[in-house]
Amino acid sequence: MRTTFLIIGLLITSLLSAQNNSTIGFSLHGFLPTGELKREASEIWGGGFGMEAAFQINESPIYLGGTLDFTRYGSKVRKGFHNEDLPDVRYRHHNEMLRLLSVVRIKPETKTRFLPYADFNFGYSYVYTRARVFDREFDEVVDEFFELDDFVFTYGFGGGIEYIIDESISLDFHFRSTYSTRGDYLTPNTIQYDPDIENYNLDIQHSRFNSITFGFGVKLLLREM
Repeated sequence: MRTTFLIIGLLITSLLSAQNNSTIGFSLHGFLPTGELKREASEIWGGGFGMEAAFQINESPIYLGGTLDFTRYGSKVRKGFHNEDLPDVRYRHHNEMLRLLSVVRIKPETKTRFLPYADFNFGYSYVYTRARVFDREFDEVVDEFFELDDFVFTYGFGGGIEYIIDESISLDFHFRSTYSTRGDYLTPNTIQYDPDIENYNLDIQHSRFNSITFGFGVKLLLREM
């Protein structure tokens, strides 16, 4: 909770001190496990999208802001009979993550259209597995619930480079390496249907949820603030 308040405080401070080189943006990214997560669940990978805001502080090379992103790192589907209550369904599991991270950025001015930067991030990741059950005849959702969810404190660093297209738009290429406290999670390989009990066996994993994300996006340059 304190971390959430700190992130909100950083955003408010950033808005009050924002200068003309501030940016807001949307991006797509890929996701790969690292460290302990790679050792425990090397089969997972995925991608997603995110939004970011970074506000220049007092015409300095320092920017403060935040990022919110969504990642899907695996899915599993089983069709057909499950039990008497679910005789003909499509049962899909989605393994997903939401992250809310602060952004502390160093981005010095250059005399070119290329602006390299370095980031430090901290915040929380919400890691969860969501189940959706579809009636196969009508293709309608008949049930939806969370099989498992957990919050983990997350921190890391990253960097990127912006290419200025014109006075209002830039392209952004970036990467982020994050580390976390240990949490519970599922992967496609740890969700198995057992016909003897007519239900799913969930082999819950417990490790640090470390990862690398990399991607590209578009940013709006807030020149008129």
